[in-house]
Amino acid sequence: MRSIFADANVLIAGAGSRRGAGRAVLAMAEIGFFKLLVSRQVLDECDRNLRKKLPAALPIFAELLVAIGPEILPDPPQEESAQWETIIEAKDAPILAAAVLAKTDRLLTLNTKDFTSEVAAQSGLIIQTPGDFAQEIRQIVTQGL
Repeated sequence: MRSIFADANVLIAGAGSRRGAGRAVLAMAEIGFFKLLVSRQVLDECDRNLRKKLPAALPIFAELLVAIGPEILPDPPQEESAQWETIIEAKDAPILAAAVLAKTDRLLTLNTKDFTSEVAAQSGLIIQTPGDFAQEIRQIVTQGL
């Protein structure tokens, strides 16, 4: 089964809105289109940001996690993260390192400022926004019908 690593902002967007690409990605994971991967850091960041900015979405987030059953990966060792700090900010390096170590099919993020095409090329990952990913799936389904 294909796997997709989700950055915290994708999960937060999906929990905070009933519509939009973030929620669509979570719905696809829930029905088994792919295995959703997250690191412990991603979950901690979601919890922290939802408590601060969208506390009403916390129960929705918890329900989504139960329904999806993501694979929760350990945070990467510091030395793994450090090797990516030459191409991405230090705060984002553990996310990139976790996705690379997981050998995931792609990484979804809303942070296009830091997760650039250069980062994708150097890491060997396909990095997309949830909107770009949903559009790709839409095209595949349309062509198959």
